[in-house]
Amino acid sequence: MIILSALFERDDPAAPLRHRVQTVLSVGSGAAVGAEWIGDVLIAVSELVQNVGQHTGGGGELTLSATADGLLIEVADSMIAAPRLRQPDHRQVGGRGLLLIDSISLGWGTRHHEHGKTVWALMPAPALVGSGH
Repeated sequence: MIILSALFERDDPAAPLRHRVQTVLSVGSGAAVGAEWIGDVLIAVSELVQNVGQHTGGGGELTLSATADGLLIEVADSMIAAPRLRQPDHRQVGGRGLLLIDSISLGWGTRHHEHGKTVWALMPAPALVGSGH
């Protein structure tokens, strides 16, 4: 079930989009959702959206969907090249986003389609967060 779909442009500030996500998750999920879980979701959203602006030169579409396994975050863009995990270079500021997503999500990946690609991350359901994940 889709709970949020939002288009964004390369130069759009991230704060309004993050605020929309936080509001949807806080209001739609009720008191069962903790601030730590929402924080992890916001980190994943920020990293995936920022990657579009940094590496594609264009905008994209963010979609959040509730699944049986958790919250699916998808960011579609028009580029074909898939992101890849890389070892961080201590001399560079960036380059750690996918490592971070890999550590806080149940999994992530890329799906290609005729108009580009979608990078996704599956966040654990709030009930699973306290169970040792």
